Amino acid sequence: MSVPVAQQDKPHVPGVANISHVKSRGVTLRAMVLALVLAVINDYWLVQLEVVRISYPTYASPFYNCVFTLLVLTVANLAVRGRWPGLALSRIELITIYAMLSITSAVCSHLMLMPLVSSMGYAYFFKTPENGWDKLFIDRLPEWLLVSDMESLKRFYYGNSTLYDPANFMPWIGPIVAWSIFTAIVLFTMLCINSILRKQWVESERLTFPIIILPLEMTEESGALFRSRLMWLGFAISGTLTMIAALNYLYPSIPCIRIIRQNVGQYVVTPPWNAMGAIIVGFYFWAIGIAFLMPLELSFSCWFFYWITKFELVASRAMGLHELQVVGGGFDRTYPFLHSQAYGAYIGFFVMSMWAGRHYLRRVFRTAFLGTKEEDESREAIKYRTAILGAVGGTLFLCAFALKMGMSIWVVSLFFVLYFILAVVVSRIRAELGFPVADMYPMGPQYLMTTASGTQNIDAQNLVGFSMFTWFNKSYGSHPAPHQAESFKLSERTGATARRMFVALMIAGVLAMPLGFWMLLQMYYNNGAATANVELYALKHGQETWNQLTGWLKQPQPPNKLGMGFVGVGFIISMALGWLRLRFISFPLHPLAYALAPCWGVAQIWMPIFIGSTAKFLVLRFGGLRIYRQALPFVFGLILGELTVGSIWTIIGVVLGIPTYDFWPGKVG
Repeated sequence: MSVPVAQQDKPHVPGVANISHVKSRGVTLRAMVLALVLAVINDYWLVQLEVVRISYPTYASPFYNCVFTLLVLTVANLAVRGRWPGLALSRIELITIYAMLSITSAVCSHLMLMPLVSSMGYAYFFKTPENGWDKLFIDRLPEWLLVSDMESLKRFYYGNSTLYDPANFMPWIGPIVAWSIFTAIVLFTMLCINSILRKQWVESERLTFPIIILPLEMTEESGALFRSRLMWLGFAISGTLTMIAALNYLYPSIPCIRIIRQNVGQYVVTPPWNAMGAIIVGFYFWAIGIAFLMPLELSFSCWFFYWITKFELVASRAMGLHELQVVGGGFDRTYPFLHSQAYGAYIGFFVMSMWAGRHYLRRVFRTAFLGTKEEDESREAIKYRTAILGAVGGTLFLCAFALKMGMSIWVVSLFFVLYFILAVVVSRIRAELGFPVADMYPMGPQYLMTTASGTQNIDAQNLVGFSMFTWFNKSYGSHPAPHQAESFKLSERTGATARRMFVALMIAGVLAMPLGFWMLLQMYYNNGAATANVELYALKHGQETWNQLTGWLKQPQPPNKLGMGFVGVGFIISMALGWLRLRFISFPLHPLAYALAPCWGVAQIWMPIFIGSTAKFLVLRFGGLRIYRQALPFVFGLILGELTVGSIWTIIGVVLGIPTYDFWPGKVG
């Protein structure tokens, strides 16, 4: 959907406008090889952070491990350029490395590959006569996708072993190959869809893509950002406060200002106001900076709708609706059905977006199959016909994969259609809003299907299939699709060809799973997944997956008609908000912000979004666009200071094997 954004509200990035005139090598082989080498290091870092200790770089975009790696690489490259210009990496090469690292990090994340590895042997190793899994579903599991060898699993869970023992790794090879092929096809299908939508979003609607502004400015050929005093002032402020907080973590006698989240909702104890539950307050500098880059009306919508959801909870408590337990499963069974509303809003926005782009999509189809040449596809990553056939073919392959697992054709067809709809929506959230933590939990296709039909009307094998696919539908906080869309935008802004970027992203996608499996399994066989050497989610992901299946099979639920009704309510409200934004250009409320309001991400950073949006409003109101542009280096410094110092402390913790300060998201106080 084309949503008008005030021209003066679009961030200006110095040095970007004329980049097409800068000579560059383009997307090169050496950049892709270097990206894969760095991907191994980054995956090791991610595993240490997201499994061994609780810190989640991939819960927010841009991923701070990727930004830190790009910063180190860029600074080193500036030094190389000064002495050996011929060896220096070009801006496009740096952007290629950043894009590929974003894809490999998304796949190896706590919200994608890690839940899969946690689940692959859990059901076999932890089945007992008490839980009855043997009779309930073990014989329905597709063994070619799981690990059932008890000797290998024993060492996996108890540690003090090595991945490189054939008795340990051989049972994993078949499932790793199968899941790697599956994931590569998922990423390829997403790439095809993003290739089709690229021109509409980038050139026609001119979406702002706020998340990419920082890496663009960091890699600007002149290095102007790193010569800006305002940038270093912002860097010093956020970096110093983060350093003091990190020292306070190790030496509590050192006073500090608490930056990370704390729950002030625990102090609200009077009914019905205590129905608001947790109210998280944090002051993350990186999130304040992102909010300053976001379109103003969109950042306003995010924190505004967050409080609307809180007041919905209060109203439900005041009217006694919270005590009513609705029959049925799926999203939620209590008023005010926030997740059901959110899903309806996502679907509503998707419909509006496709309707707004219907003429473009028709031209694309006619260009692809009727040869009308209505759309110039010379600058696209692949031909429109290839993209359409690739998306359809990829979806058919995924359906065939699920059919081999024993699922029904109608179930898998609907499942993957809904999945790719959500992939488009989460990409749009980042392209238009720039909201960094769009986790969208629990929005997986299985939740809509179990809400609409109830688990009692879905046979056991399809419910097993839902469980097998939980790992990439648990939450979409680190979904790869937005990173692909942003990479195409990055290539367009830096003068790179979309075709070469497509190749780089596909190489990263093909190798992401094998690299991630390698890092994860190596760590688990050393530390043990069921030991105190790792954090609770090493087991909890698998536990949640198979316990949910147990509940579905033991206590079948009827359709949740009221829940589906609220899906309809969310759909209607989303459509109404979209219509109002088209009818009144200055209308400030965005349907995607309404959909995001109940999610974990908004709850964590509503305060930084409020601060950043207020600061932007004041700057534009009293200083105008010129002052806003002059303030951008300071904002970039705020983001980089916290991310850099915070990243260094996590590295110190990994190297020394000690707990250190976690600047995102941090333990709730």
